[in-house]
Amino acid sequence: MSLILPLVVFITVTGAYSEYVVPPTRLRPAPYPEWAHYHWVWLSNDRASQASMTQYAQQYLDHGIKVGAVDIDSGWSTGFNNFIFDAEKYPNATTMVDFFHSKDIKIILWATSMIDTDSTNYDEANSKGYLIRDVLGKEAVFSWWHGKGGLLDYTNPDAVDWWHHQMDKALVYGIDGWKCDGTDPYILELILPLGKRGIVTRKQYSDAYYGDFFNYTRKQRGNETLIMSRPADGFGPIFLDFSPHYVMYSGWVGDDDPTFDGLESALKSYLQSAWANFANFGSDIGGYRSGSGSLGRTKELFIRWAQLGAFSPLMENGGNMEHRPWKFDTTNQTLDIYRK
Repeated sequence: MSLILPLVVFITVTGAYSEYVVPPTRLRPAPYPEWAHYHWVWLSNDRASQASMTQYAQQYLDHGIKVGAVDIDSGWSTGFNNFIFDAEKYPNATTMVDFFHSKDIKIILWATSMIDTDSTNYDEANSKGYLIRDVLGKEAVFSWWHGKGGLLDYTNPDAVDWWHHQMDKALVYGIDGWKCDGTDPYILELILPLGKRGIVTRKQYSDAYYGDFFNYTRKQRGNETLIMSRPADGFGPIFLDFSPHYVMYSGWVGDDDPTFDGLESALKSYLQSAWANFANFGSDIGGYRSGSGSLGRTKELFIRWAQLGAFSPLMENGGNMEHRPWKFDTTNQTLDIYRK
């Protein structure tokens, strides 16, 4: 706990003053670890591997930029959400986690509750009734950005217990949390999504999805863990609250274009998230998506977005194409601004 010793100065109408030290006050500790406010970096899934991610983080350190956490993007597992490291990309997960921890860098893994139909654990989940069903009680397969899959049924205790055993395959390596991506709105594609205990609303599903990743990871790895998830994110003029407030200590406001319109979109999501009483969040510096040119974004945009990131509760930088500040000019101007 912190001790606060404010000095109060009383000034009288005659101009005289006296000093009074307020007795020490003990503040409650924050309900989340400090690294929620550190500088995070990551590579998009087409470039991420054990070799590239360790090198990437080391490059930041070599340029005098502290790194508080790395996010290992989708594609780290042999099947989407089977939690088994792909040995070709990540030949020694223990060594990788130990490397980051030796540098005081936390490591989180991308995940969702959508199990792809070609993933090694899908058939078991489907055959045992562990997935959300359609209104007729039949298998519900969703087309999403990583293929076709089914959503875990969090209303089924047996399904949740099974899911925790799946998560343990990655938690055993000592990771510090998850980036929980936004597949939960896909449940809206069903007229009446059915779980073991009946109809499941989108809000009920989102709360269960993010809450379970947060709670189970803390149970297994302690209160120094976090999940990265969306607070509020926009779909055109429509905004949707994703995470329950109690888990959202290190969020990002979704995927934006690498343009000034994209920066404006991120700011709108910032405001919407704040109005919805979410606390800690940031955005992908420079925008997540790819743009024109060899870097995918301009120097001017990257600097302006980095300035926004520096004043955000979470400063995180990653996405498609180039995001390293020393790559945007030969004078180190961008690097110097970013490093400050």
